[in-house]
Amino acid sequence: MGHGTIRDMRQGEDGENAFEARRPRLLSSLGGVAKAWWGPIALGALALVWFSTEPGRRGLLWPPIFALAAVLVLAVRRRVSPTEVMALQVLAAAVLTDYIQTRDWQRDLHIYLTAGANFMNHAAVYTTTALQSQPKAGVEFLPFLYAPPTLPFFGLLSEIPRGLMDVLWIAGLVAAVLVSLRALGLAWRWALLALIWTPIEQGLYSGNIVIPSLLLLAAATRIGGGLVLGPLFKPQNGVVSLWLVRERAWRPLATGLLLLLGLVVATLPLTGFDPWRQWIDGLLALQQSMQYSPGLYGVGLGRYLPLWAFAAIAAFTVVAALWVSGREGLARLGLASVVASPALYIHGFVFAIPAFLRLRAEWLWLAAGLACIGQWPGPQLALGIGVAAWFVKGMARREGQDGADGAADRPLHPLGSLVEPWPADGE
Repeated sequence: MGHGTIRDMRQGEDGENAFEARRPRLLSSLGGVAKAWWGPIALGALALVWFSTEPGRRGLLWPPIFALAAVLVLAVRRRVSPTEVMALQVLAAAVLTDYIQTRDWQRDLHIYLTAGANFMNHAAVYTTTALQSQPKAGVEFLPFLYAPPTLPFFGLLSEIPRGLMDVLWIAGLVAAVLVSLRALGLAWRWALLALIWTPIEQGLYSGNIVIPSLLLLAAATRIGGGLVLGPLFKPQNGVVSLWLVRERAWRPLATGLLLLLGLVVATLPLTGFDPWRQWIDGLLALQQSMQYSPGLYGVGLGRYLPLWAFAAIAAFTVVAALWVSGREGLARLGLASVVASPALYIHGFVFAIPAFLRLRAEWLWLAAGLACIGQWPGPQLALGIGVAAWFVKGMARREGQDGADGAADRPLHPLGSLVEPWPADGE
């Protein structure tokens, strides 16, 4: 054997020994990269898969929108963190989803106004038989699902010219969102940017009443009795009103109940008793309609699970939310009301905002992005993240952390240095 061959063998052995020595450091580096970047990778992959299913190749716009946003940031910052990448992904997903799904201007408002006009004309308001398809007359003739005390209000609004009413309503909704987000602790720049987040944008564009009812949740720490009025708009809002019982806030609870009773008594001479029966029949008919048209479930868990499983998850979530008190308990109940919604559309996620705000920045942006992916499993995973943070240490913001997420990530969280929503006086 020649000297060159022996030298080559020794060099090979030295190279192998050097690689073995560097392997732990290399594996540690790869583990650190995977730990830091798994969120952007997972969110990006889900977004690509979902947008690729969109007809007309509209979903192909997501990568260039994200790339453009990233280039603009890199031009200023020179580098981006994994959490910043997720924030840019959410921005791109929200813009594209808003573009794809936004249709039927003020659809839900027009349903309310049609019901109000029928009430004023002494015509039938509630749909008490199951629907097997959408009404041919238009989406404004979809079932009206709100309690009879709301009818005189929508009846008066129906007398206003439709175009003017649309403008007034959307202006009121935008104001309601901004006031709500400011009450939760967001700075103006974050509150304005949140208007394009898909759940909020869809609620605004459709004119859904979930937007003004968000005010009841946002004001709960100051005007708790308002929570009792929530079920007039959405029955599942009754879950949030349990916070008053949990807090033993008997005076606000009594005030809210008296106000609710007063509204019922005051409107009863206008509505009569029969609309109450029709309202209940209408809610039961909706349950039957869902069997014919699963799309009526929206993105609710009831669409994908048997009734017993959905009921068990809803009950567990409500009980777990009631396990804690204070502002954290209120945020949990807002999320629990979303999980427990039999029919859930993406604008219903606005009630999960306080729970999402309690997440650390990287989890917040992941949940916000998944909520923008409008079909299974995006929204459902977002709810799962919100609930998981109740039990998994490190997912939620806690007292004693450096700015809750650390000084580097603090600007990426809408609450900034605040640990949880609903800042107390002086925070």
